[in-house]
Amino acid sequence: MANTSLHVSSVKSPATPAHVSVPVLGATLAAFVSISFLLCMLLGFAGPEWGLHRPWLQFYLGLTGFDLRSVALGFLQSVIFGGYAGASIAAIFNFVSRRFG
Repeated sequence: MANTSLHVSSVKSPATPAHVSVPVLGATLAAFVSISFLLCMLLGFAGPEWGLHRPWLQFYLGLTGFDLRSVALGFLQSVIFGGYAGASIAAIFNFVSRRFG
């Protein structure tokens, strides 16, 4: 009978903290908010008497109604604030994940 030895090796894989791409999440949230704003404006054009668009539009500064200036201003605000929010969330998530994950 041959000598058989059993070698047990423990492979430890250090847990790598989760990582979110700051530019990708910023661009994703900017696109989502911009599309949502444009859909809200379309709803306002289609049925202004319904009033379903009013709760969303209260968050935008300087909108005067359903004109081209308001659409452009709201779209710009959506891109800026959506990008800022997405990038901020990703940066904070990455920091917390590295620190506590």
